[in-house]
Amino acid sequence: MIHFYKPNAKVTGSACSFYLNKKDNAFFSTLIKQASWDSSKRVGSFQQNKKVPSKHVNIKYSPTEIAGFVDAIERNSEFTGYHGSNQIVKFKFSPYMKDGEQKGFSYLVTKESKEDSTDKTNFIIGFNFPEARLLRENLSHLLRKHFEANEQEASVFSAPKKQAPPASVDNSSKEDDLDAW
Repeated sequence: MIHFYKPNAKVTGSACSFYLNKKDNAFFSTLIKQASWDSSKRVGSFQQNKKVPSKHVNIKYSPTEIAGFVDAIERNSEFTGYHGSNQIVKFKFSPYMKDGEQKGFSYLVTKESKEDSTDKTNFIIGFNFPEARLLRENLSHLLRKHFEANEQEASVFSAPKKQAPPASVDNSSKEDDLDAW
């Protein structure tokens, strides 16, 4: 699991995590909007928004999509996608440009209600180049862990079943068996 926290004094920051849920061997990313800022400590908080549905989003990704993030970082390109289930989620991971110069990458997620298209929330977080490298390495690591778990599961199902040893022929009488007791 990897976390990125990007609070700011304007309280427009975001926090982001990518992780592999070991229970079901599935990939997730969570984004949460900043809730507050303590100017005396110059620290932002996100905790209060964890329970506010419009202030956070949790997205389940496939292994191919996780590889898409890695590929976008390696090729310095854009990766986009769409998920539609109980809500609509669109995501975009792309180079971040400012004043004609690339500063890193940005990750944008839009969460929208299926019933009401005006009920939508955007989440965005930026990654400088070292952070993008950390993200790439972590996602590659999570992919390896995912593959290892798949191999372990496959070996459990494909392992030969232990067979009972062949029954030996017993020519003794039942009385002999009773004497052994």
